[in-house]
Order: sequence, then structure tokens, then C-alpha cells
Amino acid sequence: MSKPVLLCVDDEEIILLSLKDQLREHFGHEYQLEMVDSGEEALAVFSEFLAAGVDVPVVLCDHIMPGMKGSELLRRIHALNERTCSILLTGQADAGAVGDAVNHANLFRYITKPWDETDLVLTIKEAVRGYFQDKQLEEQNRALIELNENLERLVVERTTEVVRQKEEIQRQMHDIEFQRQELQLRNDFIRGVFGRYVSDEVMDTVLRDPEGLHIGGDKKDITVLISDLRGFTAFTNRLPADTVMRVLNRYFERMIEVISEHRGIVIEFLGDGVLAIFGAPNPLPDHADRAVACALSMQLVMEGINAIHVSEGLPPIEMGIGLASGDVVVGNIGSERRAKYGVVGTPVNLAARIEALSTGQQILIDAATLERCVARVIVDHRFQVSLKGIGVPLTIHSVSGIENGTSIRFRPPELALQPVRRPIAIEFTILDGKSVSGPRYSAEVTALSIHAVRLRLAQEMPPHADVRIDAVRDGDVRTETEVYAKVIDADPETVLLRFTSVFFGEAEHRLMDMAS
Repeated sequence: MSKPVLLCVDDEEIILLSLKDQLREHFGHEYQLEMVDSGEEALAVFSEFLAAGVDVPVVLCDHIMPGMKGSELLRRIHALNERTCSILLTGQADAGAVGDAVNHANLFRYITKPWDETDLVLTIKEAVRGYFQDKQLEEQNRALIELNENLERLVVERTTEVVRQKEEIQRQMHDIEFQRQELQLRNDFIRGVFGRYVSDEVMDTVLRDPEGLHIGGDKKDITVLISDLRGFTAFTNRLPADTVMRVLNRYFERMIEVISEHRGIVIEFLGDGVLAIFGAPNPLPDHADRAVACALSMQLVMEGINAIHVSEGLPPIEMGIGLASGDVVVGNIGSERRAKYGVVGTPVNLAARIEALSTGQQILIDAATLERCVARVIVDHRFQVSLKGIGVPLTIHSVSGIENGTSIRFRPPELALQPVRRPIAIEFTILDGKSVSGPRYSAEVTALSIHAVRLRLAQEMPPHADVRIDAVRDGDVRTETEVYAKVIDADPETVLLRFTSVFFGEAEHRLMDMAS
């Protein structure tokens, strides 16, 4: 008998190779891995396996592909076999595509690129288990239907068979009772595990109300908090995996504690970041105050985390935080078979974009959040920024404290710039999002510290731009490096960059030696 098939669909060869390498380790012994690069070929391959009686429990596909899109492919596959579980693995699917897959393709899970291998493997295992459980139940139901039909016929034909059929039914009832007890144990186990993935407040709301498991949500006015570690990609690339996970788990553990203390709900871990909300599922009249106080407390907690890092010989890490408030839709997102408690709306996207403007040890909030705060919020400075897709400039506030009965203050260390007394220059490139594609510039260093650098250069720098420092020239010595920074201030002649990197390399340390 042929092995069951895991069908992966993506128009990018590197994605397919990565999936094949990861899935072979976990599923290669029991499953056949089929990799195709288009929706049309995937549909043909799926039809061939279906005609041959080969199980295809999971289809994992991208959305944006030439020709047939991922949501259309999943819908057609669902029409051929309703049991097959669909997983959308993409970084570009919009809400309409996800909704179409949920409504017409029995979408099991939506996973964003880049994916977490452990999360992907666990999702596929759960989908495969669900597929074969459904198949087994279908076969059992078919057998029970046939058994009942035979029972009716035999009762008419021979009354003596009634006794035998009665005994068979009693045996089945015994099996059903046994399965009921097994189901109760499983439900108790699910409740215990469920609490590890959602907050107690969400779990109690969902389990207390029978409607709480239904797909859908409510519109609520809340505050969204998004945090992200600065320079953690370099941290990940240069340290052993167990060290990275130890640091990340330590960070998440403390952040979850602080968020829970302020009655926030952790919705999702975004790589090395956190998405949390205040004001749902249960309403909080002071959700903006709580979110601001939580952000300040999170920054204060980072001091203790970094003290541990230093004691372990690790570099300190910094965190930026963005807050936005407004109406969102919050509730169960997904399908009847697979769902999560999530949030959708403009404030979520805005909080992410505000967080991207922040530097390490900074908290930025939008005007809507500040307006909703009842307590006195201490604003260090404010600036206006134009964001793509938003018609008017937004006023962003940098926050360092709140006074709501008890005062919470967080003030990052001064930049402590020192004048440079010998000729030092840097070469840098302005980043376009995550890509490095622009020309390389050269600028004279006028002042330097371990946190920032002031440059003298001829051309004008875009506000809040991200840059990569590619080389340092100290006199006649040129050393290549890879240090990231963000523009935080500029005038016609100079620009001030705040470092966002975690420093590891020789050139980076040379830069720090010059600063100190």
C-alpha cells in the first residue's frame, strides 16, 4: 500500500527545498513528500493520488503564485475531498484570501512566512491526526449504519436474531461508554494544555460560554501593544540555538508576567516580539492607561534581564514598543476545526508601524492612545510622520512615565556623545525595508558614544530611516562591519544615528572602543 502523501505547493524553489528538508526529518519514514511549484500541477497531482486511493491528509501551499492562487487551489481540492486539511503558508495573503480559504476550503491553519519549524511540524501532525480520525469515524459510522440496517431486516426475518443483536448493541454501548470516558480524560487534558497557549481570561471566557467557541468576533475599543527586540536577528545568527532559546524564553516569561499584571492579553508571539491587547475579551474602561503603564514596566524589567545576560557573558538587548488604540474586531479566527483567539483592525497594523519607528529603550504611542488616557502621561517629545496608506500625517508621542495613583517612570540612559578628536569616517547604506539596495554613502564622524553617532554629510537623510554601517575608517585603517542604526535627528549639516544592533564582531567592538 502506498504511503500517505504530504503535498507542498510553492512557486519558490528555495521554499520547497526548505520544507522538504524540515518535513523529511519528521515525516519522511511514514509519508511521501510531494513538492510542486504551481497550483495547476498540484491539482493534477492531487487528482491522480485520489484516483489511486492514496491518502493526501495535508496540503500546504503558498497564496501568491503565478496562475492559480493558493486560496483557489485549496477550494478546488476541498471540492474533491472534504477531509483533506488545508494549511496556507504565506507572507502575503490578505484578509479576503484567508476568509475565502476559511469559508470554502476548510482552512485548518494560516501560518505566516518565515515560519517556525516547531509550530509548522506540530500543526501538520495535528492536521494529519485529525484527518485519519475523521476517516476512521467515517468508516465506523458507515459500519454502524450498515449494522442498523441489517438489524431491522433481521428483526423482520427472524426474531431469534433479536437476542444476538441486542447483545451486539450492548457491546457497542459499552464501547461508547468507554469512548465517553476517554473523551472526558482528553477534554481535561485539553483544558490543562489550553491554558499554556491563551490567557486564563480568554480560556475562562471561551469555556464558560458555549457560544465562545463559535467562529466570529465583536467590535471593541481597545489598545494594542507590540514590542520587538532590536538586533535579535544577529543575536540569533551568532549564538548557539540553545542559548538563543534560553534568552528568548526568559524574555517572554518576564514580559507575560508584566502584561498579565496590567490585565493585558498576549495574543501572539511575533518571532522575538509580542502582540498584546488591553480591553478584551472583558472591557476595561482604562485600557489605554494600563497599556502605557505596562509598556513602561516592560522596559524597566529589561534592566533585570540584561543584568542576567551580562553575568552569562552575553551582550545586552534592547526593546522598542509601539501602542495604538481604536476599534478592532476581536474573537475566534479560523475554522470550526482550527481556530485561535485573535484581533483584526487598523490599530493592530498601526501599532506595528509605530513600533518600527521606535529605537531600543523607547515607547511610542499614537494620539488616540494619549487621548484615551485618564492619568497624566509624561511625554518627552512628539513628532509627525507620514505613513503609507494613511492620508494625513500622524502625531507620535515618546513616553517616559505615567502617574495614575502610583508613578511609573522609565528614562533610558543619555546618549553621552563625545566629540571625536581624530579623523574617523563611516560608510553606510540606507535600507529600504529589510533590503539593502541603495548607494553607499560616506560621512565624517563628529561625535560618538556606545549608543549613537553624529555624522557630518552633504546629502539630506530621510527622517526615521534605517541604515547599515558597512565600514569604519580610522585614519588610514578601514575595517568592514555590519552595524544597524536609525535616524533620530537631523539638521541641514549633521544627522544623529541611534544604534539598533547587538554588537558581536571585531569591527563593531572597534567602533565601541573608539566610543569609550
